[in-house]
Amino acid sequence: MRRLNLTTILAAVAFAVLPLSKSVAIVCEECAPPPPAPHHSTSSTHSSSHVGSWIVACGIASAGSLIVGSIVQANDRNDPRQLTINEAAWHSAVCLFFLPLALLVQSTCPDNNATYQVARLAFRFLRRHPVGDQSPFTNAYAEACHTGRLSSATRAFLRSLI
Repeated sequence: MRRLNLTTILAAVAFAVLPLSKSVAIVCEECAPPPPAPHHSTSSTHSSSHVGSWIVACGIASAGSLIVGSIVQANDRNDPRQLTINEAAWHSAVCLFFLPLALLVQSTCPDNNATYQVARLAFRFLRRHPVGDQSPFTNAYAEACHTGRLSSATRAFLRSLI
């Protein structure tokens, strides 16, 4: 798999965080046109923007999908584990705003046996140490993504943490 350079990753992240509407654009007060004159109408129809409520609903749906996916995976009798980063990205993509992130994660680190093994070991670690530092598992996950397997030294180190 071809490595993506830093510019490509930054461009993808910038694309993922671009605003959805012009409501967040910064406008200078002197350059802004004067407000429209109030008009009185007998009609009771009002136009309003629902972008803010859409963003909130999208964020709640994304977080809800991640929570449900994590609970389902943790309670799986045959394979209790955390979600892999790839699975978590696709769960968050229930909100289409996060679809570029999911595609970026899928292209840089597809799931393999090593990523599932790290997720299992991290799940077991957090069962025994709920407030434990997960940085060794993050580093192991990076190794699993780049090489497609875990070295025996890394595997032994992670098991010693549990």
